[in-house]
Amino acid sequence: MLGKINKEPREHHHPVYKRKILSKTTYPIVVSRPYKINNKNICSGVDKVSCIVMVHTAPNHFERRIRMRATWLNSTHYSPESVRVVFLFGLVADPILQTKLEYESKIYKDIVQGYFIDSYRNLTNKGVMGYKWITEHCRNAEFVAKIDDDAFINFFKLFEEMSYLKEKKKYIKCNKISKGSMKIIRENDSKWFVQNDEFKDMKRYPHTYCSGFTVFLSTDLVPMLYHAAIGSPFFWVDDFYLFGLLPSKIQGVVHDGLRPNLTLRFPEGFNCYQEQGRKCQYVVMPAKDKEIYRMWTAVIRDRTQSIYGNYYMNLPSSA
Repeated sequence: MLGKINKEPREHHHPVYKRKILSKTTYPIVVSRPYKINNKNICSGVDKVSCIVMVHTAPNHFERRIRMRATWLNSTHYSPESVRVVFLFGLVADPILQTKLEYESKIYKDIVQGYFIDSYRNLTNKGVMGYKWITEHCRNAEFVAKIDDDAFINFFKLFEEMSYLKEKKKYIKCNKISKGSMKIIRENDSKWFVQNDEFKDMKRYPHTYCSGFTVFLSTDLVPMLYHAAIGSPFFWVDDFYLFGLLPSKIQGVVHDGLRPNLTLRFPEGFNCYQEQGRKCQYVVMPAKDKEIYRMWTAVIRDRTQSIYGNYYMNLPSSA
C-alpha cells in the first residue's frame, strides 16, 4: 500500500517468483514522498565528484559524524580527488532530536531526511532514498560508496589502487555473499527473522548480494537500482534488497569481492597500519567513536607530508 509507513515487516509478494501481487503489497515508501530535509548541492560546484559516500547513520550519533567529517571524510586531504558525503535519516519521534538534526544540517549541509520512521526494519527505505537522492542530485559522481557509520575507508589507498572503480559499469564491489550460501532465518526470536510467506518454501537467499557494511557501486547502476525499486515489493532485509534483489532485475550486473582489502576487526586494521603503514592491504576497516581518530592517525602516519605539505619539514629543530 503505497505511502504507508512500515514500522514492522508485513506480508510482501515478489513478482519474480510468479506470485500474484495483491492490493496490500507494499513498496519502498520513499519513491513517492519528498524529503523532509534535502541538501541538494552536496555534489554541485564541481564538474566531477570522485566518490559520493552515502552513510546509514543513527540520528543520535552526532559525535561520530563529527569525527568522520574531521578525518577520513574531509575531502581536502585527497586533492585533486574529491569526496562528498550524504548522511541519511528517517523521521524521529523526539522533537528535540529533530531540532538538533536540523541544526546539524544547517551547519554541515550534508544531511538528507526522508518521510519514514528511522528504525532497523526501515533500512531498506533508507537505502532506496539514497539511490533516489543520488539519481536526482549526484549524477556527476565517478563512483558511489554506501557505508554504515562504523566503517572507515582509506581513500588514499583506494584512489591509488582501486581507481578502476571510476571506469566500471553495472558493477558492485563488496563483502560478497554468494547465491544460495546464506540461510533465510525463520526463527521468530531472531533479529533477522523473515516471515514464512516471504520467499516462501526457500531456505536460502536466491541471489548474490552484499554485506552492507561497505559497498562500492558504479554510478551508472544507481539510477537503475532506484527504478527497479519502484516496482519491487518491500523487503526489510536491506542488504539483500538493495544489493541482491534489485541488481537481479538488471541484466549484466557484476558482484566483485572486496577481500583481501577488507577487515571487520578494528584491532586487525589498526595494527596493520601501525606496523606496515601504507603497505597495509586494507582499504576498508571498522572504526567508531574514539577509534576513528586512532585509525586516522595510523593511516596518515607515513603520509603526513602529503597531507600537510612541508609544514613539519620546515619547523625549527627546537619545535
